[in-house]
Amino acid sequence: MTEKILEIEDLTVAFDGFKAINQLNFSMDAGELRTIIGPNGAGKTTFLDAITGKVQPTKGQVRFKGRNLRRLSEHKISRLGIGRKFQTPRVYLNLTVRENLDLACNRNKNVLATLFQKPPARDRGHVGGLLETIGLTAKANLKADLLSHGEKQRLEIGMLVAQSPDLLLVDEPVAGLTDEETENVGALLIALAESHSIIVIEHDMEFVRQIARKVTVLHQGSVLCEGTMDEVQNDPRVIEVYLGEVPTITPQQMIILRIAATMAWSDGNLAPEEAEVILSRLSRQFATDSQQQEQLKEELQNHLTQNAKIESLVPQLEEVEDRQLALRLSYEAIASSRRTPNEPAINEEEATAYQRLLELLDLPPEVVQQIEAEVAAELRR
Repeated sequence: MTEKILEIEDLTVAFDGFKAINQLNFSMDAGELRTIIGPNGAGKTTFLDAITGKVQPTKGQVRFKGRNLRRLSEHKISRLGIGRKFQTPRVYLNLTVRENLDLACNRNKNVLATLFQKPPARDRGHVGGLLETIGLTAKANLKADLLSHGEKQRLEIGMLVAQSPDLLLVDEPVAGLTDEETENVGALLIALAESHSIIVIEHDMEFVRQIARKVTVLHQGSVLCEGTMDEVQNDPRVIEVYLGEVPTITPQQMIILRIAATMAWSDGNLAPEEAEVILSRLSRQFATDSQQQEQLKEELQNHLTQNAKIESLVPQLEEVEDRQLALRLSYEAIASSRRTPNEPAINEEEATAYQRLLELLDLPPEVVQQIEAEVAAELRR
């Protein structure tokens, strides 16, 4: 059996009666990379605060490598082997990259010793390895205030690793980063996961997809669900939480829209103006006001950037009526995307994806033919 590095049981953290964490249960294996997501106010930061001792639980317990952390100070918990990276990089701006890492390698060392005493060969070798790991070897002698925001994020992660923690807690590491910097941070965390247990809290869903192995969704201070990225993003409860409590849009309707949007992009070839038309049409299927329509369009656009697969969506449609509507909207989306009247209604790539959709929907052939004929007639008008 895999060793559990972190176990949280019935954890509650209350502030003046408000439960930021509410009877939360959570566990992760040693050597695991876990991503935590959730809407604003879900309790993600308080979750980390409770692990590191920044706040004390109202009830419940946090066990790290079998040891109950309750009533231990932040300093003692850190010494046990838990390192935390906060949202904003905390590096010594007036020190070089190498000096920041050298200082982090020995927690008993002060800044003056770092600046005026030559580090032992063992530490120099360790720092050299860290520089290579975080991709900052070429900037080792550059002062940290001259680094880009993404480089500072990687430097702080390197400083955290320098302290040899068993568990890394990383809070929103790609906030404000460029696409290239985001990819670099993701690659770094994946590399570190080969030898560390890591919890990453993040809002950027594309980044989460890059690094995610197992995802935990928090909502109102509790675990809503867990699974792969595909599983959680298609969970009706997660869809409802991220869209908000919108009574006119059910989780099943959201799944139908996602299927149709995925089919519209099945050939990966839509101009921006065509995408706008299709997303607008889909959002109007169930949304009753412009604000809600814009929200739906944004959610569908985000869904498409995550390379979603209909194989994980269609099985969630249990009602025949829902499957028929998914077919109608999907066929309409791909058939209406042709650029000239002389083009076939569905090109070769779309036809392959459409055939797969029909297999998954498993509707009677006569029903499929009727729906296709009705949609074709509507498009000719």
